[in-house]
Amino acid sequence: MSQRYVIRPTVPEDSQALLDLLSDTPQEGSIQLNFERQPNYFYATYIGTSDPDLWVMEDTQAKIIVGAFSIGKRNVFINGVPRAVRYASDLRIHRSQQGGRALYRMFKHYKEQTKDEWMQTVILEENKASMDTVSSGRTVLPTYYPAGRYRTNMIDLRRTEKRKIKHYVRRATADDVVIMQAFFDKEARKKQFYPCYDFSLIGTDNDYYRDIRLSDFFLAFESNGDRQNLIGMTGLWDQKNFKQTRIAGYANGMQYIRPFYNLYTKIFGGLSLPSAGALTSYLYLHSTVIANNETETFADLVAFARRELKNTRYDALVFGFDVNDPLHAVADKYKKVELFSRHFLTSYGEDPASELDSDRIMYLETSRL
Repeated sequence: MSQRYVIRPTVPEDSQALLDLLSDTPQEGSIQLNFERQPNYFYATYIGTSDPDLWVMEDTQAKIIVGAFSIGKRNVFINGVPRAVRYASDLRIHRSQQGGRALYRMFKHYKEQTKDEWMQTVILEENKASMDTVSSGRTVLPTYYPAGRYRTNMIDLRRTEKRKIKHYVRRATADDVVIMQAFFDKEARKKQFYPCYDFSLIGTDNDYYRDIRLSDFFLAFESNGDRQNLIGMTGLWDQKNFKQTRIAGYANGMQYIRPFYNLYTKIFGGLSLPSAGALTSYLYLHSTVIANNETETFADLVAFARRELKNTRYDALVFGFDVNDPLHAVADKYKKVELFSRHFLTSYGEDPASELDSDRIMYLETSRL
């Protein structure tokens, strides 16, 4: 008798079934979100891990995919040195299988694949189901070792930017790639878990850099654009062509508060709440590196970005940092919405924290979560 549930690596033909599974499993919270990946499920996965490793659980009788998880690798800076680390994400279980043995089956396979490796994973604090799973103590699960709290800021783009920019800021060109790479390698390694970048791959067909444009990077200089005086860098990333966020609905009475809240934002500024079913219109800041983590430099880059985005279709600029990162002070000067997540290192062995320099603040790259 053939086995009904089979866990196997994904194949390209799984894309539509995975899109259906994603639609069936919205994120919990006062604002219920559907993370969509049209037109191809795998495009968004490939920007999260440069060495993908995706698995599905297939119901061979019903001929549907009822579960999925990703444990691919990407190079990140660990104690200042590049290292390939697994990133666990995209755990999805079809509603028909929740409460059953699907979680057990998938994590049993997960353990077989990862063996002694530890992994990173990030969970939204409002995702009660996932947070409950972490603390459930089930023997098949790895231990989730807390490794920091992450804050994502969504700042309003509709209000006029008032900051007077103090440094020289301009868009990047192809002639800047060498200094951008050198500056990035110098500054990014100071933060724990910062994903490594190869700026020479921007504009190529490499999936990890999909839709990133060199001209969407902003460079801050000490004076007059002298390339020897680069002191800050960040990039814009529009992911709408492969990754979308839809408002699935509102919970906990939020649907009744929404009209009054939106009226308030029209009068006093801030982000309004879209209607249920609407797609959000956000743009990411990514690859942010600032010499000495100076808030004034980052403030100039954000102000420049907001001016460049004036009168565009975007409602918000999204970026995140470790809750202990001083760069949050820049976001605090704007009308914004905040989301908080928990960062864990998962392992079937000892706490990996003993390997890490605890004096470094982390950087997770919101656009790749």
